[in-house]
Amino acid sequence: MKQEIDARRRVRISLFSGQGSPAGTYLFDAQGNFLEVKAGRPLAEKEIILLAGEVRKMPRISGREKRELLWEGERISLSILRYIHMTLGELPDIQAACIPDREAVADCGQNRRLTYRQLKEESDALAVSLIRLGIEKGDKAAVIMDNCWQNIVTKAAIEKIGAVIVNLNIHEKGEMLTALLRDADVKAVLIRQGIKAREHMEILYAMCPELRDQEPGKVRCGKLPALRTIVVTDPERPEKCAWQFGRLLEEGRRGDRDALEKRKRAVDPLDPVTIIHTSGSSGKPKGALLTNAQLVESALSHVAYMRLTQEDRFYMTSPMFHALGCIGSALASMTAGSALVFHGTARCDSLLPILKAEQCTVLSSVPTVYLRILELAGRDGSWKGQIPLRLCITAGAPCPVKVFEGLRKVFGVEEVLTMYGMTEAGPGISSTSITSLDQAEHPGGSELWPGVNVQIRALGGPERAADSSESGPERVKAEQRVLEPGEIGEICVESFGVMQCYYKNPQETAKALDRNGWLRTG
Repeated sequence: MKQEIDARRRVRISLFSGQGSPAGTYLFDAQGNFLEVKAGRPLAEKEIILLAGEVRKMPRISGREKRELLWEGERISLSILRYIHMTLGELPDIQAACIPDREAVADCGQNRRLTYRQLKEESDALAVSLIRLGIEKGDKAAVIMDNCWQNIVTKAAIEKIGAVIVNLNIHEKGEMLTALLRDADVKAVLIRQGIKAREHMEILYAMCPELRDQEPGKVRCGKLPALRTIVVTDPERPEKCAWQFGRLLEEGRRGDRDALEKRKRAVDPLDPVTIIHTSGSSGKPKGALLTNAQLVESALSHVAYMRLTQEDRFYMTSPMFHALGCIGSALASMTAGSALVFHGTARCDSLLPILKAEQCTVLSSVPTVYLRILELAGRDGSWKGQIPLRLCITAGAPCPVKVFEGLRKVFGVEEVLTMYGMTEAGPGISSTSITSLDQAEHPGGSELWPGVNVQIRALGGPERAADSSESGPERVKAEQRVLEPGEIGEICVESFGVMQCYYKNPQETAKALDRNGWLRTG
């Protein structure tokens, strides 16, 4: 997959004269081969040679930058975008062609397994049905599911048709759930019923009682004006207003594949692909909008730092509505061609037997889970050598060094990766490993990922009136002073992975992003 991704690296260069006049936009591959004129005038051969030389000097990592060149006595400004020309919907298809019979998904809770060939077939079938139901490119499709095989298939299908996944916390309820669905302009909602003892259909009925008497394809809801389609997974509990997941798979297998292939071709790597809700430092959850190209690059970075391979069996405990779950676990595993293992309802007490039965080599979790499994394993002392764990990944909170030492002593784990990031950053910022226990306890001081720049800026800062040409709130925070070594302030991040915006929330976007795209992490 890495070779396939590297072959898809592209450099888009926009030219501007010294007076700021646009000359055109041009596409090259990462080797400097000229591909096409995207806009503007054709390039002369000498100009192609000049720009190709610049491309070959650029790092092989997605990013944005500005440069200046002197061309025949005139100063030319370059606006450069480096990205991977690949969509998330292509990932399962590529793996199905390369490793069709390798296991992609092991849902231990439902005892359902999918190879990469089956993952492609199931996601294609659902994608065909979603197109038939009227889900268009750019439409918002909310997924309310725990860690289950339907979640993986659903998101792959949504990605293939160019719709935007809206990740929703399965614990949201009542007015908050309704507000998030409304604010995200959700047109379709796909629900796994009865998760965590919550009946999300009953929540919808409480908010929109008119749904009870409606039929699939004729959904209209006053509080959710964009909503047109509801899908539920449980065949034993059909809902009058909802389509049934299994039926959509069956119908999609017989459906129009030409329409699906046409839709796939219409999806651009720079198109938005997901909204991941994050509360940030406080208040109502905000939807961070991310693109295909951002998440492909992020997944590749996760694979590199975890050293994931097709031989790995990756157990994830993080929920798939969370950035660590959907990007740092599920997407990373698919990019590597690993097997993703999970159990949607498993408690810590049953985690060790699952890890042993599935012979997991990688475990991604949070410090509290590691502390619990070490406590459980210590009771009988029989786990050494029973689970082939080579790597444990932790994020979300500082992890005590005693956890790393315990994992090495009890399970023989030699590698621990502590990651620091946040959803708005796409999410990776930095990481460290067990090679330095002191560093592992303080991930904020670890190695920055490629393409990530960090500044420590003064806290707070004066407000300034926005220029009349700016959009958004009338007043935004001024850029903060960059501090000297040893001073304490706020971590600010710049990278290709930083979100586009908070969806339909310009006020919060202006607080989080400065005018140059730097993210204030809070």
